Amino acid sequence: MQLGWLALFYAAYFAFVGLYSPFLGPYLKSIGHSLDVIALALGMMQLMRIVGPFAWGWLADHTGNRVRWIRVGIFSGFVFAALAFWNQQTPSHLLFLVLMLNLSISGLVPMSDSYAMERCAGCTGQYGQVRLYGSLGFVLAVLVFGAVADRFGFSSYPMWACAMLLLGFVAALKFSPDAPRSASVTNAAKAGSGFKRLLLPGPMPLFWLAAFFMIFAHGVFYAFFSLYLLEFDYSELSIGGLWAFGVMCEVVFFAFQSRFFSRLSLNAWLCISFGTCAIRFALTAAYPQLGWVMVFAQALHALTFAAHHTATISWLRENLPANLVVRGQAMYATIAYGLGGSAGTFLGRFAWEWSGPASAFAMASLSGVVALVLGWRFTIVSKRPYSALLSR
Repeated sequence: MQLGWLALFYAAYFAFVGLYSPFLGPYLKSIGHSLDVIALALGMMQLMRIVGPFAWGWLADHTGNRVRWIRVGIFSGFVFAALAFWNQQTPSHLLFLVLMLNLSISGLVPMSDSYAMERCAGCTGQYGQVRLYGSLGFVLAVLVFGAVADRFGFSSYPMWACAMLLLGFVAALKFSPDAPRSASVTNAAKAGSGFKRLLLPGPMPLFWLAAFFMIFAHGVFYAFFSLYLLEFDYSELSIGGLWAFGVMCEVVFFAFQSRFFSRLSLNAWLCISFGTCAIRFALTAAYPQLGWVMVFAQALHALTFAAHHTATISWLRENLPANLVVRGQAMYATIAYGLGGSAGTFLGRFAWEWSGPASAFAMASLSGVVALVLGWRFTIVSKRPYSALLSR
């Protein structure tokens, strides 16, 4: 039953993301906000991914109570979303409330992933079967609200967005409390184990750099894939179908990943995902006019996202001491999705303008190659567990 509430939490949270990322801009435009305000509002999520997750991770590790902070984060997100969206706000008030909304929810994924892996006893198969509901929630939210907005407009957007956050909060209320930690672990967390211990020992710098370049490549993809396909006369329906197909491939991998992860090491899966990233975006850059190649490239999302995500959080759980697990997950969110994703979006725009659309995806492919080299290197360096390196 506990895993059922976790599945509902993931479904509700990622349904909110599916409402926020594609539809916040059109909603704000429909109520009269300028493009400058819309751009700033949409940038808040990336900004808070840089500064927010580590703060939430520190709170969770310092107190030993992830569940409390998951509940606080998603409920405060609900409050700020309601204040931001239910009533017409001035631009300055809107931007402040959207900033606070994104700060509130910025730590939810690392904290809930850490909690879920513990509840699944580190089993990647069980975790995948829970996490896939997040992907399903995202797809359903995009498809259902897209149909609603197409027929009735965006007036119901606040209700949908707030309902998903409230549903996530209800699910979080059903989470079992965190298991008590030993006194040594609690004292270590309160002693200030922080940036240096996460960044410096053994393979960690290579691990973080590989994560940065991996999500850098995906930052290009998330920002420019739809626009890229429009350049080659794909219809909106075809573009939506390719996005949905990629997410469904991700769902299938999550559902059956225990069979895959039992055959190879986590380091091997990380390197496979990096190499696949290079191939995927090289194909995207070289053959956009071939629909079947785009379908194949989207199928590789199962490896470049689902396999990489599970391998990363499993690697962190296995190699970090207990008092640093949540902060490790938060560091991943900050370095990869915050810094890497933002850099990919920013530099992808310049590559597009300077050398044409294909160059942005060629850069993404090169980023995958860099991640593969770094992954191969940290596989060599990480022969000793991180916890052993700390004790030296």
